[in-house]
Amino acid sequence: MPHHLKNNSLPSDHSKNTGTMFSIWSLLGLHVLVWVLARGIADSNLDHYADMLENYAWGQNMAWGSTKHPPLFAWVTGLWFDIFPTRDIAYYLLSYLNVAIGLFGVYRLAHSLRLPNLALASALLLCMAFPYSTLAAKFNANAILLSLWPWVAVAWLNSVRKSGRSGWLWSVVLGLLGALAMLGKYYSGVFLLGIFLAAFASKEGRLWFLTLKPWLALLVFGLSLLPHLQWLRAHDYVTLHYVGEQGGKDGTAWMQMSKFALAPIAYWLLPWLLCAGLVAPGQPDLRQRLRGVPLRLLRCWLPQGWDDTLFWLAILPWFITLVFGVTGFVALSLPWAIPVGFGFPLLWLRNLTAGKPDTLGIMVMTRRIRNCMLACSLMVLLLSPFYAWYAALNGSYSHYMPRREAAIAILSGWHERHPDQPLRWVGGAWAENALLAFYGDASIKVVPGVPDQFPATVNPVANWAQQGGLLLCPMGQVDKPIDSGCQQKMQVWLQTKGQSGEVIRITVQSQGLWFPKHVPFSYVVFDYLPVRP
Repeated sequence: MPHHLKNNSLPSDHSKNTGTMFSIWSLLGLHVLVWVLARGIADSNLDHYADMLENYAWGQNMAWGSTKHPPLFAWVTGLWFDIFPTRDIAYYLLSYLNVAIGLFGVYRLAHSLRLPNLALASALLLCMAFPYSTLAAKFNANAILLSLWPWVAVAWLNSVRKSGRSGWLWSVVLGLLGALAMLGKYYSGVFLLGIFLAAFASKEGRLWFLTLKPWLALLVFGLSLLPHLQWLRAHDYVTLHYVGEQGGKDGTAWMQMSKFALAPIAYWLLPWLLCAGLVAPGQPDLRQRLRGVPLRLLRCWLPQGWDDTLFWLAILPWFITLVFGVTGFVALSLPWAIPVGFGFPLLWLRNLTAGKPDTLGIMVMTRRIRNCMLACSLMVLLLSPFYAWYAALNGSYSHYMPRREAAIAILSGWHERHPDQPLRWVGGAWAENALLAFYGDASIKVVPGVPDQFPATVNPVANWAQQGGLLLCPMGQVDKPIDSGCQQKMQVWLQTKGQSGEVIRITVQSQGLWFPKHVPFSYVVFDYLPVRP
């Protein structure tokens, strides 16, 4: 068996024995609680670009695809809000429970790699990385991979190492999770390619290909994706066309590629520095530890031979993405790096501890990392109200956006104008128009643009012409109006449908303690009244 898979570590219950009984469950609960509270205090709105409202709108259909992404994160969003109320705080709870699933996956990955003594410490370090803290608040196609990729790696390792019924079962799980990862985002293909290549790194992995287990996983993977492939075929591969449009049209995008190349530093800098500063074999004093930091920063990334499975799992997704970027096949985007670093802290810890079963040293290291994580959590909670107040005093656009107030005012106006006509759908500016369903009436179907044109025709609203509808165009702050062309487009479309196209302007503003400034926003709406046969 390769040296990095040997069971040369502490007993698997060490993570519960750090001197404070701080278990993985304590960590996950604390991390979710801290960030949900912090986001609930600091943020008066969901993300500025309405990505999370877009997820919610797609989740209304529960279709096997959309015009931009595969459907998994939309399904998750739709099912979540079938249970929970449409409130920002509930959305943040979904975002950070997604993180918790990923963190627990990394914890289990450490056990699968026979490094249980490093399991809790690696999860603690990830809690302080941007993808698992600040960036994780926006639940989208990138964020859902945080919860999927570690578990795919766990399933693969167990499929390779376990025999008998357990090995077959894990192979089925590998196929299912691999398909879910692809349904989360096609970028998961890079990760799956990385696993395929990593399998060749060890003798055990190469022997796995001589069994039926990888082919069983491949069969389950293909069957699980079949409904999505059929949906793509029925819709002229619309999602793939969108992916193709995002590719590099002018050769290699060197600026974007350089940003992605530095992502491991940009996104994981704090835990990397803490790992190099806190983890030093032999328990040297502070001065000696600091003198050795530069060398340990480098050592964090080094492989332990060509058969180092952990190294390849950690590095290949980032490296393969860079290769695609160099070829100009795709234009790299920095947020793609959000899920790639799930194995980084485990790699760092393994390298710096050299896999030595130093019980006392591991306990001291874990306690130090835990204390840093607790300090960061406390700082986040303490700073969140100051962050909100700073945004309020500076008149931040995203802070003062009155989405909930706008939804209430727009729905109230509709009911006053048409007391006997229910409102069934809302079109206009995608995806900001989803505020009407999320903050107002969840039964209203959200339409991208107008209901009889692309992209709304991909997942159409049935019988829309015989139902009451509304077209919504946000116009921004009253004193700084924006002209997106939405108003003109909606008027022209309404005229072609024999509708009046009367402009209805609504002005609202956020109210309450966190909104000391007078910052009114304007919205333009148009009524669509059903055509009677």
